[in-house]
Formats: sequence, C-alpha cells, structure tokens
Amino acid sequence: MEENFSKKYNGAIYLRLSKEDGDVAAGSRQESNSISNQKSLVQDYLESQKDIEVVSVRIDDGYSGVDFNRPEFQAMMKDIRDRKVDCVIVKDLSRFGRNYIEVGRYIEKIFPILGVRFIAINDNYDSINENNSEIVTAFKNLVNDSYIRDLSVKIRSNLEAKRKKGEFTGSFAAYGYRKSETNKGQLVVDEFAAGVIRDIFNMKLGGMSPGAIADKLNDSHILSPMEYKTSMGENFRTSFKTNKKAKWAAGTVLRILGNELYTGVLVQGKRGTPNHKIKRMEVKDKKDWIRADNTHEAIIDKFYYDTIQRIMERETRRPPSGKGIYLLGGLIYCGNCGKPMIHKICKGRKKHKDDIPNEYVYYVCKTNKEVKGCSGHRISEKVLFDTVFKELKYHIRTVLDVEDVLGKIDKVQLNEIQVKKLNAHILCKQEELMKAAELKSGIYEDFKDGILDREEYQSLKTEFNNRIEEAKEAISLYNDEKRKLADNKNPKYEWMEYFKKYKELKELTREAAVIFIDRILIYEGNRIKIRYTFGDQLKDILECLTADTRKEAM
Repeated sequence: MEENFSKKYNGAIYLRLSKEDGDVAAGSRQESNSISNQKSLVQDYLESQKDIEVVSVRIDDGYSGVDFNRPEFQAMMKDIRDRKVDCVIVKDLSRFGRNYIEVGRYIEKIFPILGVRFIAINDNYDSINENNSEIVTAFKNLVNDSYIRDLSVKIRSNLEAKRKKGEFTGSFAAYGYRKSETNKGQLVVDEFAAGVIRDIFNMKLGGMSPGAIADKLNDSHILSPMEYKTSMGENFRTSFKTNKKAKWAAGTVLRILGNELYTGVLVQGKRGTPNHKIKRMEVKDKKDWIRADNTHEAIIDKFYYDTIQRIMERETRRPPSGKGIYLLGGLIYCGNCGKPMIHKICKGRKKHKDDIPNEYVYYVCKTNKEVKGCSGHRISEKVLFDTVFKELKYHIRTVLDVEDVLGKIDKVQLNEIQVKKLNAHILCKQEELMKAAELKSGIYEDFKDGILDREEYQSLKTEFNNRIEEAKEAISLYNDEKRKLADNKNPKYEWMEYFKKYKELKELTREAAVIFIDRILIYEGNRIKIRYTFGDQLKDILECLTADTRKEAM
C-alpha cells in the first residue's frame, strides 16, 4: 500500500457538461454541474494529493455522457496510450459517462490493463483504494445510466406530443419559412424566400427541368437556401454543401419540389435514433412519421403541388438540350398496352447541301419500339398537339359553362342528389369489403386443410388485405365528402377556379396540359382519348344536373 502512495502520477482532469443529459437546468443543478464548478472542485481536491501532478485538463462541453466518442475524451485516451497520463480525475461518475456498460468497462477492464488510476471525487471512489465497494460503484453507474434513459424517454415523449399538436420542433425552419419570434413552435412565411419557392414551382409547371431551374436562379443571383440563411444571421450547416459558396443545384430544387411543408402540412419524426445509447440517425418507416395538417400558412396550392408530384413520378424524356421536358412529356400513353409513347424525329433528305432538312416528329408505342410487342401505331406530333389543344379548350369552356349553371340552381337540392350518389358508392365499397373479408377467411381454411401451401396462402392473404384496406380508404373518403356537403349547404366548387385563368387559352402550353390532363391515350387510326384531372368531378356534377332536371320535369 505504501508503494502505491509513494508513486507519482501524471493526472488528467476530465470535465464534461451536456444539455442533452439534463446537466444544464435552472437553479442549483446548473451551478453545480458547470464546467468552472467541476474544475474548481477537482483542483481543491488535488491540493491535498501530493502524489498527483496535473499534466492536462480535458473539457467536453456539450457532449452527451452516453457516447464515449467525444473529442477531448479520445485525446485523453491517446495520452494514456502514449503513457503521458496514468491518472484520471473527475468530479463524479456521471461526468465520466452515463452508459452503465461502457463506464464499467473502462473502470474494471481498460484502465486496470493500462495501469491507470481513476478517481471520482464526489462518489468517494479511488481505484487504488482497496476499500472501494464494487457493488456501490456498479449501483451508481446503473443509476446514472437509468437517469439518462428516463430523461431520453421524457424528451422523446415531449417532442412527440408537440409534433402531434402541430408544433415545429426542428432547429431551423425550411427555406421559405422562419420561426415565429413569439412562438418558436410556429412557422411563419418568409415573404422573400416564399416568392422564390413560388417561382420554382411555376417554372416546374412550365416544363423546366430541375437543373434548368437551378441555372436560372444562379444566373439571377438568387442566394441558395444555405447562403440565404447565413446572410440572415443563422448558424446553419448542411452536409449538402460541396463548394466554398453554396449554389443552387438540381438536387436542391428537387428537395423543394418534393417538400409537402409548402402546402401547410407539417411532417416530422422522419428520422431518429433507436435509443439513447445509439447516436446514429436512421430513417423511420413512413407509417411512424407524425403528420399534422394546416399547421401554418401554405406557400403552394395543394393541387399544384400534387400535380407536380404526379408528373415527376412519370417517365419523361428530355429534349437533347436537357433544359426542359417535351410539351406533353409524361402524359402520352398507348391506348392498347398502357405504356408511354416515345418521342421520335425522322429527318428528310436535303435536296441541296445548305438546305435545312425537313423533320417529321411523331410518337410511337414504347412496347412496339423496344420488344416489337403491341401494334406499330404512331401519331404525328402536329396532329396530336392540334387535337389536344382543341379538346382542352372545349373542356375548359364546358367547365366554365357548368359553373354558370350552378350559380343559378338550388344548391341544397343538388347536395341531396350528390349525397345519394355517395351513399351508393359507399354501399358498393362495403360489399367489396365484406367479400374480401369472406375470401380471406376462406383461404385460411384452405391452408389448414392443406389445399394451399404457406407461400400461396401468404400471397393471397396479402392481396385480400390490400383489397380490404383500399375499400376502407375509399369509404373514408366518401364519408368525408358527405360531411363536407353537410357542413356546407351552399358549396363552392373550388376546383373550377383553376379553369378561369385559362379561359382565353391562345396556345397549348406545358402548364395548362399538366394541370388539366391526367393522361392522353393514343389508339390506331390517330384516335385520341383524353383523361382529365377533374374529369370525375365534372362527370358527377353533370349527372347530378341531369337528375335534377329530370326531377323538375316530373
């Protein structure tokens, strides 16, 4: 024992503080756990320890005690391995760490092997003291670990409750918004950035590619989201920055176009850690995301947002310039096989060397072109554009004429007809639901009797479960429509408002096409069928108007 105390130790004072661990709080705990307080306490203790000479002071301010991958802690461990330090002094075990298993591993295995003396002052622990109670030390480590686990659960629960209430819990608001000065959980519109967001969506509706949009913003000297936040005094960092000055890029534009936040919807909890001991962020299942509607002012109309998502999901070929998308890209499909039609150019022969060759532009079925399936029908681009333009103008005029009629009839009576129609839809879906449930029950009996093997049973079970969920979802949507009709005795058909802007459409544009057309089906003999985005709504209203007219005639 005397030999131990006669030895001179090279000591490292280790200090740690973390808001994440609840070390920083109001009142006495904040003062007790402060870095200066820890340092003062350790230095007071060392005045009576003549066998310890301090060679370094390591401070990890803002690092959790759960994770031992802290910069100053690792620097101290390097000093230990380099034999510059053979004694570690901390205020208490919780300053060293709050991971029961890891703290025990260092105290009981790593430090003894490396010949390191370990002192936790307030816990009355000194590894060279044979009177140390291993049970007490282990218990204190367990208490520290339990404390951080309970704190983690409370923090997670508190964040989840806030998210469910529609409160923003992020550190930085997305580009286009800022945190309210009076309520940090509320997003408010940043008018300048919101204007840029609207321009981006409008450019995309107009047919520009994400890369072309980024180039235009850079050419216009519009600051990228990161540079804009920095210019506003925010200490914002991102892994997406690759250059000294962040510029607009196609990826940035794509993230904005795909962010539902701009429609007034707050989706949070997409990523998280499995537990308090693992700091690696993981993407959660979509079903675990927390979604809250109408939590803040929308920048982008929901219909325009959905339109862009629909178009972006489809296969669209770009012109050789790569700066945009073909006028009807992502909308033209073969009426026979359902596959996209491919844009092709056939150049004629030049009569003279300096002549510009004539071009014949057409669309052909993708299936026929690639595998010689389907039929070889094709359609001239000019014929297609002329026909679509003519039909779209007629469709817009029809909708606006119907709106005029709706303004002159009894809305309550029309509501009653629509409710009856919705009830008929609900009844049909309920029958589908019962049939699917019955079939699902039947395949289980077949599985038990050995008629179906496990793979066949699982496949059929999945199919019937999907049918059941689809029927339930449809019933829910129909009931929502009924509630809206019940709440609004004099309904406004808001979707008709989109048509007014295009009342005097002079030419076929990409914007008008993607807004009003879902898809264009091409058949043999240049036969064209257009499915409109609001086709079902128009059909329902026309049927209701017809039924109302018949009722009056009777």
